[in-house]
Amino acid sequence: MCQNLGEVVVRHTTENDWEILKMVRLESLLDSPHAFSVTYADALKYSEADWRARASGRSQYQYILAMQRTRAIGIVGGIADAALEFNVIAMWVNPEFRGSDIANMLISAIKEFASSQGHNRVVLSVTSHNLRAINFYSRHGFIRADCESLSLNFGDINPKMECLL
Repeated sequence: MCQNLGEVVVRHTTENDWEILKMVRLESLLDSPHAFSVTYADALKYSEADWRARASGRSQYQYILAMQRTRAIGIVGGIADAALEFNVIAMWVNPEFRGSDIANMLISAIKEFASSQGHNRVVLSVTSHNLRAINFYSRHGFIRADCESLSLNFGDINPKMECLL
């Protein structure tokens, strides 16, 4: 059972959020190491300047946080590519809040952002054994893409899913 959500704010990161972004990103990598293409060890090597650039929204990276007061309880992030695709590279909700509306809020926010920036689809990769995630993304309009699956870390092949905007 998830906790009472209280007031949750879903918002884009700013450069001043770099420490929050670092904390929640590292927490997500520890909790779900097979779900991301970057490893915890690699992310630990990022400098303060790297985190600031990622949080600022002025780089290729865009992150959105779900905040309960001063605590980050979820994150979604992505990057744009030349094909007008917006690639979700990070989607995570703290285990205490899974089953709540946080994931819905985050994926809706990143899709809205991608659309506002002129992207015509959002793509992501999900581990093939994570049926809960596959079903979640399917409920949000994602379908399995007719292309080669993506390889995340550890050599696992994972289906690419897409949502047309």
